[in-house]
Amino acid sequence: MPVNLKTIFKLLLSLGITVVFLWAAFRSVDLTLLWDTMRRADPFWLVACAFLFILAIPPRAWRWQILLRPVASDITLWHTSVATLIAYAGNNVFPRAGEIARVMEVKRGRDISLSAILATVLVERVIDLIALLTLFVAILFTLREEIGRVFPWMEGVAIAAFAGSLLLLVLFGLLSTYGDHALTLVQNSVGRLSQKLAERLVEILKALFKGLSSVKGSSGYAGILLSSILLNCIYILATYVIFLSFGFSSYELGILDAVVVVVISTVGIIIPTPGGTGTYHYFCSQALYRIYDIPLAEALAFATVVHGIAFITYLIAGGPGLLRLLFQNQLSKKG
Repeated sequence: MPVNLKTIFKLLLSLGITVVFLWAAFRSVDLTLLWDTMRRADPFWLVACAFLFILAIPPRAWRWQILLRPVASDITLWHTSVATLIAYAGNNVFPRAGEIARVMEVKRGRDISLSAILATVLVERVIDLIALLTLFVAILFTLREEIGRVFPWMEGVAIAAFAGSLLLLVLFGLLSTYGDHALTLVQNSVGRLSQKLAERLVEILKALFKGLSSVKGSSGYAGILLSSILLNCIYILATYVIFLSFGFSSYELGILDAVVVVVISTVGIIIPTPGGTGTYHYFCSQALYRIYDIPLAEALAFATVVHGIAFITYLIAGGPGLLRLLFQNQLSKKG
């Protein structure tokens, strides 16, 4: 299948998923009531939410900077912050496009292999998944029955994802501790089946090994742990301030309930739609409506506002950088 046809297929699939989830989220709500609910939101907390979304950039950029040190020792926190903003803007346009965009931004002007940078992105995504699953396990202790009633499949998927994450952690640990020996073992084992496949796999694992070398030692682990905690705390706080904006304190929703909403809503972000459109609305509103008995119009207004703030904030902050990157790539192709 030609690359262009693949891209068109992925785009149509993504748009199809978006439409299905938007329909599922909005089909039973009175749009007039939804709009009236959104208009009553306290603007002070809306601005605070936008500020917190921007504040979430440095911890993620810091964590990525730590992972990038072995492949780009000159990389600064400012540069990874700009690249991260570009990634968020790119993901708003096309699912996962932002990951490619930030890799290209870091590579720009540097003699670094794409595989090495992509390896750090993979490691970062695994860290995100582990953080999400850790929070999910925590909320299961208090809301297992409620979550199982609303999303009966979610616990099973989480267990499978956790098992997969553990396998990846074992692989990362082997690469980090026994890098050369592990690569030789892969080369010899896979090489019996296909030498070409073995060489390609070893190339990818070498890139991973290089990225993982940054976390050796207590400072690397501490930096990744601290940045991940800060990042998730900011997302939880951003959700909580919108609770305040909508007056959800009258429903006795607190910071721990914000954790639940963030964890379940993140499932919607993982599904490949532009900026989580549709999927975020559905999972977020259903969590509020069916777990906490928030009226559907209010739950959906909440989801729409949070998603809208994130979408607009990151598009404004990262859009110019994304356009610059696209323009420079076009010029380099012509040159």
